[in-house]
Amino acid sequence: MLCARAYADIPAPPASIPTPSPTPSLASQCMQALKAFPGKVDTALLQKACDKVQMDEGCTSFKGQAIYHYEKYASNADAKKILVFSLIHGDETPAGAVGRYWMERLESFDPRNSWRVIPVLNPDGVDLKTRTNANNTDLNRNFPTRDWDKLAQLYWKKQTSANPRRFPGSNAGSESETKCALKHIEEFKPDFIVSVHTPLKVLDFDGPKVKFPKYDYLPWKSLGHFPGSLGRYMWFERQTPVLTMELKEDLPANLAPIEKLQDLIGTLVKMELKSKRADISQEQQVLSSGH
Repeated sequence: MLCARAYADIPAPPASIPTPSPTPSLASQCMQALKAFPGKVDTALLQKACDKVQMDEGCTSFKGQAIYHYEKYASNADAKKILVFSLIHGDETPAGAVGRYWMERLESFDPRNSWRVIPVLNPDGVDLKTRTNANNTDLNRNFPTRDWDKLAQLYWKKQTSANPRRFPGSNAGSESETKCALKHIEEFKPDFIVSVHTPLKVLDFDGPKVKFPKYDYLPWKSLGHFPGSLGRYMWFERQTPVLTMELKEDLPANLAPIEKLQDLIGTLVKMELKSKRADISQEQQVLSSGH
């Protein structure tokens, strides 16, 4: 009787706990995500690029997905720094294909400028096939512009009739994806920013007045800026030029126009710097003349 009672007091062995699947490496996540976007993939070059991606501390989405980046530094001392954001809006998948292609291409040559590419800023939106992030916020209306508190929600209600696809968020810079973008801006200190979107079929440049390089695939056209937008935050408040690429809904049959556009950006950076130097020289002349 005592033996039976003693055995009854012995706790049952714990049920076996299933071993969690290991988290895929950043390289694996990069390959899986970027290969899913439309267009031709150079698997070997993409693998080389994905093997080099990194993730800054705190760069995760609302749902906790990694927001990784790829960078390629130029060897020349005069190189300028170009920061690329793709897929700010999750339902604009051709934008991700451009980020992927530029990463592949940068693996194949020594660029004249240094590049940092964030191919997927809004991974939750990509999974959900939504413009907004998983917190229902339009990231391109969430940057902390000086007028955000006063105007962002007012603009949203009046100009978009409170369209939920364009909700600017509850507070300026509130979203984890926006915080990640701001961290890249602060850390990388870009001379020029490229934001890749669809489907308005234009190139929109927020920067100094320059004669735009010829580009037949898309026309140059100003779309304006608004509270919380990247263009207003970076150019109108911080004098860092922003080129917004509004691609067509479908990628071109061959990627020559996208390749040319990457080269054109390098030309535009040079033109923009010349324009800045001319403006500074003019200001110095005015000051020296006593006016």
